[in-house]
Amino acid sequence: MEMKDLRVMAIGAHPDDADVNMAGTLSKFAAAGARVKMVAMTNGNKGHRTMPPDELAERRLGEAQASAKVIGAEEYVVMGSDDCVLEPTLEWRRRLTHLVRSFAPHLIFTHRTCDYHADHRAAGVLVQDITYFLGVPYWCPETPVPDVAPAVFFMRDKFTVPRELRPDVAVDITDVQDIAADALCCHVSQFFEWLPPELPGAVEANPGPDAPVEDRRAFVKRFWFARKQFDAARFNLPWQYAEVFELSEYGRQPDSDEIRSLFPAGAVVAERKSSGWR
Repeated sequence: MEMKDLRVMAIGAHPDDADVNMAGTLSKFAAAGARVKMVAMTNGNKGHRTMPPDELAERRLGEAQASAKVIGAEEYVVMGSDDCVLEPTLEWRRRLTHLVRSFAPHLIFTHRTCDYHADHRAAGVLVQDITYFLGVPYWCPETPVPDVAPAVFFMRDKFTVPRELRPDVAVDITDVQDIAADALCCHVSQFFEWLPPELPGAVEANPGPDAPVEDRRAFVKRFWFARKQFDAARFNLPWQYAEVFELSEYGRQPDSDEIRSLFPAGAVVAERKSSGWR
């Protein structure tokens, strides 16, 4: 398949989840000609210490659109559940089914279901819940079944219970690190206000959203790209920054050669039952 014919959908719980986990990879898809759609299932309206929820939801919607523009995504859909209350209900299955079918992605990226945040877990469960239903004609018949059956990949995490992430694809984002950092910098309410108190040293190092672009990038890379450095090290990848993904056992199961053809040039693909990278 040519990259210009590829459709990629990243489904996170909040309006920065896809960005922080795979902004570099999404930018590579977009630059190669793929259509990229980003999704946040909640409006993120609880992610602040002082800003009221209604005001924050509007602000985060604007931040998401700015990030999508940096990444090259054609749309950033914020589905609108309130923050901290997303549940894998029947209604949310229906809503997500309609959204996914209408775009007919070849690749879906989402959260694993072992995660510290209930919204992340719920988003991952919902994607897995609908993966089979996407091909059931009389389920949500208002939106027809597309010809494409998506392969589903999990975004990275560091949790080990019930087991550690087992990556099937790794993408070197070192060459697009500034794009990925600029996408995160768009989420001012999160990376310069809400999250710094949670990371040792971040409050003192915070240059603020009005600082020169080089200072903001450096701040984001120091505190939020550590996970990308960690993943490169733990999976023995010879890169500065890596974004890694695990193929879900739900959904279409492309083999290693097909996975390689579906990802931007330079992605490293592991054999599913191999202990190392091929």
